[in-house]
Amino acid sequence: MDEKPEPPAEDDSPGRPMPGVPAADATTADLADPGSLLSSDELAVLRACAERFMGLLARGHIRGEIRVTIIDDTEMSRLHETHKDAPGTTDVLTFDLAPDDDTLLDADILICADEARRQSQARGHEVTSELMLYIVHAALHCTGYDDSEDVGERGALAMHAREDEILIELGLGAVFHTQSAGDAS
Repeated sequence: MDEKPEPPAEDDSPGRPMPGVPAADATTADLADPGSLLSSDELAVLRACAERFMGLLARGHIRGEIRVTIIDDTEMSRLHETHKDAPGTTDVLTFDLAPDDDTLLDADILICADEARRQSQARGHEVTSELMLYIVHAALHCTGYDDSEDVGERGALAMHAREDEILIELGLGAVFHTQSAGDAS
């Protein structure tokens, strides 16, 4: 009688994995906009791009899921201080729940709509392109890419080049390259 009871499932739907446990063959993106910070059209575009992006990752033998929540400056500032001990807002915070496996994606990603609006206006592209850059950036961090000062310029260049390759394939253009060119002037 050493049987262990199975943990209760939060959702008994067939084929639905437990939250935080990606199905072995699934590659999905779940987007939430609890504050209705995006228009319904913007959210639809972002969802479609995120799903296509996850398909690209699956072709590269990366499986899993990301859960993306769109937040405002106030919430991002609070969380940035709490989790990174840094004051003020930022563009994206990533919580990699599968840090020991670059082929398994299990991440909670927070993206800032207010920062994306500022950056997209300054750089002349759509807010959805900027938000997608944040999602791609976060996911690439979870799959082994690194642009931190610890790895130097070579790591940053490789990561940002891959971001632009993906964003071009999604039909959004070289969003990071546009930012870099804008920063150089």
